[in-house]
Amino acid sequence: MSVYIDENLCKSCKMCVKFCPKDVFALSGKVNNKGYEYMAAVREADCIACRLCEKTCPDLAIYVEKD
Repeated sequence: MSVYIDENLCKSCKMCVKFCPKDVFALSGKVNNKGYEYMAAVREADCIACRLCEKTCPDLAIYVEKD
């Protein structure tokens, strides 16, 4: 499973955190080119590919791919 986040599209709305049943996401501690601390898939191995993060991201910044 691979979780891709376009860090320059992310605005830290935390919708991925709210809807992820496996607690995959957290703030990265880094800032993108728009000044937002973007999200990171810190527990990517726990991802079950439900794609709730992908479906709820208002900025279309997340893409989940089955390996």
